[in-house]
Amino acid sequence: MQFEVRTKQGNKYIVNAESTWLWIELERDLGYTFNQAVKLIEEGSLDVLTALLHKAAKAQGHTKLGTQQLWVDVEFEGFEWVEESPKDS
Repeated sequence: MQFEVRTKQGNKYIVNAESTWLWIELERDLGYTFNQAVKLIEEGSLDVLTALLHKAAKAQGHTKLGTQQLWVDVEFEGFEWVEESPKDS
């Protein structure tokens, strides 16, 4: 999955959420398996989606903010789905 993230500061960047490690971290933090998380994202879960976007943005050097809540409150403005095919594991 690739997303274009828009920030409150007027920046835009692409994050790639296909790293297996991101999904492992997401499972550890939220308790959802890969398939459960993908289903929740497809159903519109902002919690799961912003958790994934924050982890991807942090891993790819787009943010230094350490928590999902802080990132959403201070930087995150919105997103656009660029590519919708999650990696099979």
